[in-house]
Amino acid sequence: MVDLDWNNVPKDMCPVCKTDKYLSPEIQFKINPECYHKICDACVDRIFSLGPSVCPYPNCNKILRKNKFKTQIFDDIEVEKECDIRRRVLSIYNKKATDFKNTEEYNKYLEEIEDIVYKLLHKIDVEKTEERLKEYSIENKQSITLNNVRRDQEYEKFIRLQKLEKQYKSKRNKLNRQILYEKSNLKNLEKMTAIDQLQESSEEKDPEAVLRSVKEQMKKRSNKYREQLDELEKKYLRQKQAILRNEKSPSKKAREASMKTPFTPFNGDRLSPLPYRLHYSRYKDPYVEKVVKNEQFKAGGYKIEQYYRRSLDEAFTGLNCFIEEEKAV
Repeated sequence: MVDLDWNNVPKDMCPVCKTDKYLSPEIQFKINPECYHKICDACVDRIFSLGPSVCPYPNCNKILRKNKFKTQIFDDIEVEKECDIRRRVLSIYNKKATDFKNTEEYNKYLEEIEDIVYKLLHKIDVEKTEERLKEYSIENKQSITLNNVRRDQEYEKFIRLQKLEKQYKSKRNKLNRQILYEKSNLKNLEKMTAIDQLQESSEEKDPEAVLRSVKEQMKKRSNKYREQLDELEKKYLRQKQAILRNEKSPSKKAREASMKTPFTPFNGDRLSPLPYRLHYSRYKDPYVEKVVKNEQFKAGGYKIEQYYRRSLDEAFTGLNCFIEEEKAV
């Protein structure tokens, strides 16, 4: 057995079972706010699963419970202690600047908080300080409860705003990508559409009129996403103002109903605009032509155009689909 200085335990070693991260990379260390002694999670399960027990560190007689152990956040244990003490004190001394008549009274209140934290952290008059905390909590029980409720409501509001902003950014980025796609392909699509329509149109039809109609169609298509972007921004601002005004979120039944709605990553398999153009007359497939000429297939309503369209749809469906982004929305 390796002799170990319990007052100077290596950072990556459990002092109880002597396991370190070099041999067991998956090991996790936990501490208990009663004494802040570091123990690995395996030792916590082994020692405290049957109930409260004494801390395994020598000369530490603290009775520890398994449900009180937590993962250490800060490397410096003194910082960890201060954060825990400060969190506990602020759950009792939870007034805000708006609760005081002037700044001087609020500053005195803050000084009192810092004085309590300092004494508890450095173990100065601990009993008197604890008694002071207890008396204050009894005298101000009602206001403490109200302030805690208000704090929870503000935190819920913050979470709702964060979620709303994330959804807005995800949808906005998706629309911006579609707008950029339209811009980059607008000229090519205009050219291809114009050529196809000119080839298919009769000689009496004016070519300039065909080009004008193509341009109008492309402009309408590109403006559609911009209108959706403007509407998205207006909707985001309305929902944000509703949250800031403390309007209630959707009811529990509405949330449960939305959760039961199945998720479709392809948004109904809709592609707009289509990333391809069909040219039935230019493409020849000997195998398919045999089927087309068969009278039995014609009687059943078989159309070669539908076969080509379905094949292209299956090839292109999902190419512009980002499942993780759509799930976030």
